Amino acid sequence: MLIRIVRTLTPEEVKRRIERFEREFGMSFERFEELFLERKIEEKFSEAYLEWAELVDSYKGYIEDGQLDYTVEETRKLKAEQMTLLTPKRIQLLYQLATLRVESINDLAKKVRRNVKNVYQDLKVLSKMGFVKLNRQKGRAFIPETLVEEITFVIR
Repeated sequence: MLIRIVRTLTPEEVKRRIERFEREFGMSFERFEELFLERKIEEKFSEAYLEWAELVDSYKGYIEDGQLDYTVEETRKLKAEQMTLLTPKRIQLLYQLATLRVESINDLAKKVRRNVKNVYQDLKVLSKMGFVKLNRQKGRAFIPETLVEEITFVIR
């Protein structure tokens, strides 16, 4: 089954994408931009330039104020065993994370009236799928954050 996901990239993902552009073009963004604006790089690379510029701008914003705002739309093909990982309880957690302000996994478990251990296990699965980020804060506490804004199931 196909799913379409609108999600926020993590800072690590943004950095990896910037590094991929640097390897692909063999130069820094600043040098690429300079050459592109001087029309020394072909116009067919304008889409790459725009994406790279947006990535760099988002990452600079993250470095300056700790906020990263870079959203992508992806289509993924999930195997049957991957689809079974999206249980109603996990989907509910995604929804709750998008609507509630939570300070920890314990706080989330209390708000959704579920066992902390089960909530943590579900969050780990959702994290591996790229839907949730577990931010370590306050020493050992994890603060869960949804990376997903939208999930659409495509049935063909």
